Amino acid sequence: MIKLSSFKRVGAVAVSAALIATLAGCSGGGSGISDTSQGTAATLNGKPIGEKAITDYIVDFRESMDLTDDDAWAQWMVSNGYTPESVRTEVINYYADQMLYEQAAEENDIKVEQSEIDEALEQAKAMFDSDEEWKEALEQSGMTEEEYVNDILRMSLLTQKLEEAVVSDSGEGTSDAELLAYLQDNAALMDGTKRSSHILFNSADAETAADVLDRINSGELDFAEAAEQYSTDAASAASGGDVGWDATASFVTDYQNALDGLEVNQVSDLVESTYGIHIIKCTDVYNVPEEGVTSLGEVPEEIVETVRTNMSASTSGTSFYTWYTEYREAAELEINPMPSGLSYDVDLSEYESAATNNVLSYDDAYSSYTTDDTYVDDSAAAGSSDAAGSADAAGSSDSAQGSTTSN
Repeated sequence: MIKLSSFKRVGAVAVSAALIATLAGCSGGGSGISDTSQGTAATLNGKPIGEKAITDYIVDFRESMDLTDDDAWAQWMVSNGYTPESVRTEVINYYADQMLYEQAAEENDIKVEQSEIDEALEQAKAMFDSDEEWKEALEQSGMTEEEYVNDILRMSLLTQKLEEAVVSDSGEGTSDAELLAYLQDNAALMDGTKRSSHILFNSADAETAADVLDRINSGELDFAEAAEQYSTDAASAASGGDVGWDATASFVTDYQNALDGLEVNQVSDLVESTYGIHIIKCTDVYNVPEEGVTSLGEVPEEIVETVRTNMSASTSGTSFYTWYTEYREAAELEINPMPSGLSYDVDLSEYESAATNNVLSYDDAYSSYTTDDTYVDDSAAAGSSDAAGSADAAGSSDSAQGSTTSN
């Protein structure tokens, strides 16, 4: 099921080519939420949420999802369990959340500095190979860079800072005792974990990769120095190619399979993956003591800190969710009746009836199965035995070859 309210949140944490294509054009954010030129959809703590912002959001969504045709829009709503009223309510709640985040940030004296926005924007752009690709992604999403910054990026940073402030005030975190207990419970997942470094080459540079591998194996070239000089993975190249422990990382299958076959200090042959060509070196192996993990000092520091960070993030998210739920429940949100004549308010009765008939047709078909799961063809009595034999032969062929039909 596609959630309408996730339409514009999808790029709130990070932007990628796949994600940004689903973002909205004009979000109606900022002062646009309070535009009451087309009426007031709701009030939140006395502040208006304009009907125009709700309609604009839904119009953007329909355009992005190719649902501008009323038939397609109606079918989408029925398929995803929506009505025009529930669509409107969900978008109202989306904007109410935005307003409450702004309100809470103001109450806690939280601001997003321009320097923070600039840094986050550069990080987003760095995910694309060129400015042209970045601009194309924005164009595909129907957003300008300014709209992305104001409506997505700034709100993401504001929410992140608000969460940090809430968690900090609560004093909650992951204690050493909790961390040790987790590592003890998951010791089997760490046993035999390997740390590795790699040198990454573009797929077209196989000749260079082979030459570098020969020089490493002959002792002419140090692996870490080779990584710094040749690797296209800039992040790991700066640390001699180190990519950490596989217990706390997620490597592509080709990489992991090659690493699994290496001993400490052993270097792989050339390994091809979707990222390019790798030369991999196993730099360490961790084996859990026979008596189990009895202290944090027995586990590699990098694993301990990665697990601590992940546990703290999980605790942080839970704490913030609990806090925000209570904060939102204390707010006064009054949703006004839905006015008539809205562009997205289409009659669903025809489509709901069709959906019901489809369900009934499925039930009728299902009832045609006997208790031994053999399908009974109602037309068999009128059909010839030759036709039945032909169908059986065709079925046997499909079974042997494997069906290519998607269910």
